Amino acid sequence: MPINTRPSIHEQVLCANCLIRKNGKFLVLRRSKRKKYAPGVVHLVGGKIDLDENPYSAAIREVYEETGVKVENVRLEAVFLELKPVLGEPYNWLIFHFSADYKEGNVKETEEGELLWLTGEEVKRQNLFPSVRPVIEHILDKETGTVFATFEYDDQKQNIIKQTLGFCVVE
Repeated sequence: MPINTRPSIHEQVLCANCLIRKNGKFLVLRRSKRKKYAPGVVHLVGGKIDLDENPYSAAIREVYEETGVKVENVRLEAVFLELKPVLGEPYNWLIFHFSADYKEGNVKETEEGELLWLTGEEVKRQNLFPSVRPVIEHILDKETGTVFATFEYDDQKQNIIKQTLGFCVVE
């Protein structure tokens, strides 16, 4: 391959999400029933990364905006590439999933949905976002490395039909 080739330009949606730990429980969001995409599904707190913002800063910002909580010890747990996951939209989504420890603040109400403090076992039993289901145990366990995953959905964008997982192990 020749050097100095033109790079591929990716047009995609970038997101940063965070699972917050406090006293053996985890703060997650049950998405509002009014949400266009994945209503009522339980997901990590987070959202879209602003232009010229890095994923780490976006995760901290999104947590504070949506919950009123400040976090510390932020750690990258997973990076997902979702291939055109939204019906009618031509974009791939690149999603950075972090975990963090609660630092301070009081959980506030949000129009995004209902914020829930759940044990790890309770989180696993929820109607989780489809791409989070296969790796939730890994995201809950802060002792393991980072998961890199690609997900491809069916024509209705309801079910994952193909997934590729890779792990970057921390020793």
